[in-house]
Amino acid sequence: MKESISQAPMHIVHVPATSANLGAGFDTAGLALDIYNSIAFCEADTLTIELAEPNPSIPLDERNLIYIAAKQTADFAGRILPPFYMKQYNNIPMASGMGSSAACIVAGIYIADTLLNLWLSKKQILDIANQIEGHPDNVAPAIYGGLCINQNNGGNVLTLQIPVKGDIACCIAYPDFALSTHEARKALPQQVPMADAVHNLSCMALLTAAFYTQDYSLLSSALTDRLHQPYRKHLLTGYDQVIKEANKLGAYGTCISGAGPSMLSFIKESELSSFTESFSIALREIPGNWIAIPSRINANGAIVEEA
Repeated sequence: MKESISQAPMHIVHVPATSANLGAGFDTAGLALDIYNSIAFCEADTLTIELAEPNPSIPLDERNLIYIAAKQTADFAGRILPPFYMKQYNNIPMASGMGSSAACIVAGIYIADTLLNLWLSKKQILDIANQIEGHPDNVAPAIYGGLCINQNNGGNVLTLQIPVKGDIACCIAYPDFALSTHEARKALPQQVPMADAVHNLSCMALLTAAFYTQDYSLLSSALTDRLHQPYRKHLLTGYDQVIKEANKLGAYGTCISGAGPSMLSFIKESELSSFTESFSIALREIPGNWIAIPSRINANGAIVEEA
């Protein structure tokens, strides 16, 4: 295998983790985090997939999600994807609500774009990712970075990227149990009261205003939700206790990250280290073996560079 890639230029794509929904922004809002999956890749004689850390749940053949996304990108472009070598460095926990699947899809698109010299724009990458993923809330911030507000209008995705500024960062409470998106979706009702829909509309407006004005005190109200979190909280052992402890330590607000089970707290960036240390201690007393993962907010989205 090494002989087959020795003459090929090696690249590496870095794709950030993402947190979708952000309370009231169900299937609409997403945020890029400063945690990455990185994939080194180059053209080769045969498809070869390696993992930096062994993981039996990740296929090492054409069933690999990164390869599937790369192949579909080539198909959309009417091109033939050449065989390639890739090595995955997975830092985003799987089935965690931190966008691990979206990161794989975006990585695959960038791999195909690089190997085939497609020169896709970010909007074209988003359109392909949305076709593969089915919704834009995770893939958009993985591509653009920052906070992304998305509308999926009959397959045409409109994305507003809001650069995140000021004294704000995140701390993720991550438990030792997994929660599939399918299971989380099954918990949702088919209809919701009008008052709950209106509540979420007002909170979504507050969320956008908080980031535009950098008045992050608004997040305590903006992150409240009536469309999905009340129906999913029973799936997250320790849900109420996590929120209580984060609030005691001064978090702006806390919400389920994506479909869960991770939970995202917005905090002051200037207090990121001290908050994480205190939060870690508090989480030890909560059922679910929660740990605290600090993260600044990623501003730029996925990047490809020479390895």
